[in-house]
Amino acid sequence: MGGGSTATSFLAQLIELLDNRVHSQPWRILVFEPSKRLGPGGPYAEDLSTNLLNIPAGKMSAYANDRGHFLRWVNSQSSTLLEQHGVVNTDPAAFLPRPLFGLYLTEVWTTLLQRAARVRIEIKHIPTDVRGISLAPENSDTLLDTPMGQYRARRTVLCNGNLPSTTFPELTSRPGYFNTPYPAIDLARNIPHNAKVAVLGTSLSAIDAIIALKENGHQTPLLAVSRNGRLPSVRTINSGLFPVNAPTLQEITSLADNQGGSLTLQSAFSFIQQRLVAAGGELDWEDVLGQGDHPHDILNKEITASTSKPRVWQNIAISLNEIIEHIWRLLPESEKQIFNSKWRSLWMARRATFPMKNALKIKHYIDANQLRIAAGFVDCQPCKDTGGYTITLNDAQGEVQTHQVQYVVNATSFSTNVSQTDVPLMRSLILQGLAVPDPYGGVRLDFDSGCLINAEDKIVSNISLMGSLAAGTYFWTTSLDVNSRLAYQQAKRIAETVPHLACVEST
Repeated sequence: MGGGSTATSFLAQLIELLDNRVHSQPWRILVFEPSKRLGPGGPYAEDLSTNLLNIPAGKMSAYANDRGHFLRWVNSQSSTLLEQHGVVNTDPAAFLPRPLFGLYLTEVWTTLLQRAARVRIEIKHIPTDVRGISLAPENSDTLLDTPMGQYRARRTVLCNGNLPSTTFPELTSRPGYFNTPYPAIDLARNIPHNAKVAVLGTSLSAIDAIIALKENGHQTPLLAVSRNGRLPSVRTINSGLFPVNAPTLQEITSLADNQGGSLTLQSAFSFIQQRLVAAGGELDWEDVLGQGDHPHDILNKEITASTSKPRVWQNIAISLNEIIEHIWRLLPESEKQIFNSKWRSLWMARRATFPMKNALKIKHYIDANQLRIAAGFVDCQPCKDTGGYTITLNDAQGEVQTHQVQYVVNATSFSTNVSQTDVPLMRSLILQGLAVPDPYGGVRLDFDSGCLINAEDKIVSNISLMGSLAAGTYFWTTSLDVNSRLAYQQAKRIAETVPHLACVEST
């Protein structure tokens, strides 16, 4: 808990900020992480090279102010290593394997340790997780309870990572059920090639699961199901034809100031539409929303659109990453509720894009009758007699369909609902009132500092959080390009405001 990509980005940037400073006393930073390997975390752990990044290599980096850092590292590696990961193209627009990015993060971790030692900053790995946090009554230091004993810290930074999915709690301990598709290599190793398999979900993680199984010899046709049957949008291969400048914070705040200090969904949409036209694009609703009635038909049209035109709207949507948290912050509660109930699912399906390379693989499986993608998912129930699972669907005509499978892979994504999690640390924070659930995911945070807001609506100034559980405050916290920027902001605040700090905990 705390040694993954976001924690690594935070610490690397903190050490960089502190590198040229004179310290009156040594800093001591403890990193609580059960895993022996620090840097990659779950999303970028050692795995199959078929798992591709969904962000071009030229925009992936642990450093918010150096977007080319990863790509330079790639270009410095041996041809043997790149060949082992199936890398033949190191263009900035290439979508490279996630395990390769994990190796990069491992080297970032090693480098930050060396850099820290030069400036008298001790970083110590504690190979366990934190089960509970409380505040010391005498000075509000954080007291961290772990299986290895209690630790005390002046400042605590939570980089918890993703919470396990709680969509199918009744299936969690059953044989043949995988509550996550990661690491995908586990699916390939543990599911027989001739087994009947259902993948629950049709998002990016479902694509990873399908490709992992098929590229490693799975012979039986797969079934992938969700309520709407939507695959993510296919990333255009022509994005460079119409480069887009990211909107600035000044533009967003000026827009809000002209409306009394806040935005509306309509004003935000108009702003985006204006940028689309200015970049040389046009508002093609069929393309933006996805064409076709059947998942297979939609995929074919996506591939055609992404090979034949620039799809400038994708570039515009991606450019919003630079200020997305400020747009979200400036929406009043009523507008957030409307977005959450009417538009969030569509936004997630269309904003999340996947590379053409994987889209063509999915098309090939469908055309070869090795994959069926279906909408109308109702539920998944264990079969008491056969030991497998029954998948129930409602087809387009309203007829009930059932499918019997032996294995189920839950690819409905991770959870951000802290009210339902069994993770001890989050339960402890909620029960003590140090944190409260955010209705839009994760826990409530102070926007400016990233610190927890407690049950008394007060800022807990020495406990901050970043990553997926910051979604309610910053909205799009599943992408490292956003998280590295938020990590830099927290690192900068800590470096500037707590120069006397003697101990920082990353948990």
